[in-house]
Amino acid sequence: MSPKIPPEIQSSVEDMQLRRAMTHVPMLYLVAIFNLLAVMILSAHEGVAIIYYAWMGIFALACMVRMIMWVRLPDHKEFRGSSRKLLRNLSLLSVGIVTFLSLWSVFVVATDAFENQIFIPMSLVFGSTCIAHCLACIKRAAVTVLIVGVLPSAFAMILFGGFDELMMGWSMITIALLMIRFVIDSYNQIISGLIMRHTIWKQAHSDALTGLANRRAMMNHLLRAEQSFASTGIGFAVALIDLNHFKEVNDTLGHDIGDHLLVEVADRLTQICADDEIVGRLGGDEFLILIPGVTEREHAAARAAAYLSGFARPANINGHVLRPSASVGIAVQALDGDGAEQLLKAADTALYEMKRSGRDKNLFVTEPLRKLA
Repeated sequence: MSPKIPPEIQSSVEDMQLRRAMTHVPMLYLVAIFNLLAVMILSAHEGVAIIYYAWMGIFALACMVRMIMWVRLPDHKEFRGSSRKLLRNLSLLSVGIVTFLSLWSVFVVATDAFENQIFIPMSLVFGSTCIAHCLACIKRAAVTVLIVGVLPSAFAMILFGGFDELMMGWSMITIALLMIRFVIDSYNQIISGLIMRHTIWKQAHSDALTGLANRRAMMNHLLRAEQSFASTGIGFAVALIDLNHFKEVNDTLGHDIGDHLLVEVADRLTQICADDEIVGRLGGDEFLILIPGVTEREHAAARAAAYLSGFARPANINGHVLRPSASVGIAVQALDGDGAEQLLKAADTALYEMKRSGRDKNLFVTEPLRKLA
């Protein structure tokens, strides 16, 4: 059973599959070309009518063209962002080619078209094994290639051949089963490694309590926003949010209640934020929101008001009703500073100006739940 791929790393898996394919697929075509030429030479040596193998020359030429195209593929302007399509096409092409060759191999074995019947199926087994190895990171395609490329010829040899063909047929089936096991194990190890790496990355960039982006992740987001602003001119703003009188909750109700409240606040901010906005927890009761596409303070102020609106309703936490409030400071790129550090300083200054102005008078109020019944 293969590990389930989390949706958030699906694109990473596809990129990995494409990178490995870019390395192995040219070798796959090269093996196919040499195999086809070997069969053509054998056919000519045994005096087989050219009509039975002339198509192989055309096929080998097509493989040569495809190999050149594949090697030059990364230079194509549409290469980036097309991993899924390329992988699908590669899988269909590989399975289609092997299916065609497998049918031809069965025809050869069943009709005694060659004196040396073992050579054609064995050549196909070798080719199918190479293809499966190249496509090991695409499990379904690799397993299908092995089943289609090996089993039909093997059963044909068992049914229509002599003792030597019978033994060789069972050997081919054994090879196919072992390769299928190898492909599945190799795929599982690759996916498990990617999942583990993603888990480690997520733990390093996520806040353990709230699941939001942590300080490190938010600074990375700000850096990318700066780079985007430098190259495209698309502005952004930051909103720094600090809960009012949060220390009173910890002192009077305990840190457990305080932690539950922080989780509640994180959930509310996540729900209020637009799809392209990123919310993170810098530490303690301080949250940061990155607002892309903002060039005016009025727009940033409107978003800040929306964030604060999320604090209006009470929060029921372990038998206590908490009515939280918060202060917010906003800063807009280029208007209030350039770069993450300057923006955070400007937002921090605005935040404490709001606190000093007395607009944080809504304290945390705790009431028994029965009073709200």
